[in-house]
Amino acid sequence: MICFRRFPKVLAAAVFVVLWVGHGSAGPEPKLQPTSYGYFDFPTCIRYALVHSDIFLRNRIDIQVRSIDLKDAHSELLPTIQLITRYYIARTGPADAGRMNVQLFMTNWNPYLALLKIKSYGILVDMGKTAHMESIADHTAKAGKLFYGISLLEKAIRANKTMLALERNKLDSARSRNEMGTVDDLSLRSWHNAVKSRRLRLKGLEFERDKSIGQLKRLIGYHPDYHLPLDTRDAINQILRGFNGASVTFADVQGSNLQLKLMAKQEQVESNSVTGAYVALLPRPVVLFEDIQNQVDRRSGFNFALGLDYTLWDGFKRVRDIKRQKLRLRRVEVKRKELSEEMYVAFKDLRNSLSIAGETEAFSREQATIAELSEEKAFLAYKAGDLPYEEYMNRRIDTVEAQLEAVKSAQDRVVSLIDLATMAGGLNKYNAGIRY
Repeated sequence: MICFRRFPKVLAAAVFVVLWVGHGSAGPEPKLQPTSYGYFDFPTCIRYALVHSDIFLRNRIDIQVRSIDLKDAHSELLPTIQLITRYYIARTGPADAGRMNVQLFMTNWNPYLALLKIKSYGILVDMGKTAHMESIADHTAKAGKLFYGISLLEKAIRANKTMLALERNKLDSARSRNEMGTVDDLSLRSWHNAVKSRRLRLKGLEFERDKSIGQLKRLIGYHPDYHLPLDTRDAINQILRGFNGASVTFADVQGSNLQLKLMAKQEQVESNSVTGAYVALLPRPVVLFEDIQNQVDRRSGFNFALGLDYTLWDGFKRVRDIKRQKLRLRRVEVKRKELSEEMYVAFKDLRNSLSIAGETEAFSREQATIAELSEEKAFLAYKAGDLPYEEYMNRRIDTVEAQLEAVKSAQDRVVSLIDLATMAGGLNKYNAGIRY
């Protein structure tokens, strides 16, 4: 039989054991590991995008078009042979004039300009390839930021689920105490509203996660209605592979930045245009190759001739074109200088951002440690009966929030490192897992 005199003590001991177990099991994991364990890790997402993304497909088509233009430029090294045939139904002329007329002659031949076009179109093909690599690097950076943001949202969702459970525990305790008359109705209503607020926050985080996953699907060319099984474990290492940016100098940025490479190739194209403007001052070679048959006003037969065509007067248009092409070249040089200066400012900003981000992370980790120690102290006070259960639950919630903030504090550093790697040639240069 149960002794009713000892029943309050037995009940208190049982409640203590349950709370002690809850203290060890219901609390959040210190690192707030994600719950996503699919087979689409970050390198897999990039490899999928290279095959299925419409953006990259357009770039490949552009390269193919420019390659065809280059082949056309090679074909201009040889003269164009044109065949013209006419069959006259009614024809004036001598009585013996035939109805059939055949002409074979050469047009559109300028080997000087053909050589310049071959060089220019070859540079344009290289520009297309460089632009394609720049597009890949830019979209890889966007995918990396989205992927890391999704991992943070998953951790935030898990942390908020833990805090929602703690809020419900606090509310259940308050309801019991309200029935005993130790908690007023206003406090109970406030704690009930706190549970609703936490639930709404959780729904908002889940919406943001689904929205980010949708953006990632569009970026990599994944069907929007299909489930994307992401693996966001150790997302930072998946994206950066240990890249800390400490060894990257501005000289590395100048030598590897894809935008600067594009501007340099554009300078080469404009330089060829200047040369072409000078070539336009030279006489043009002419080759006459004709086979005339049954023409009324000319004797039938074969004609072959070599010569030069030269424009004596054009209102100095060709001279002004030289100046125009030089000005265009100068404009590209100025743009390249401006871009280099902008890169230098952005490089310094990223360096400063990384320095501040490191201090912020250290501060957030210290705050999390203080919150954990405060929770332990609150638990001892609650165990001794000096602290209400609701206050102890508040300390546990504060600990989870501090741990979550410590995890989120790495976001500025990760984003800055992604931008720095992209500026210095692309993430693929530093991450072998996404090399393309």
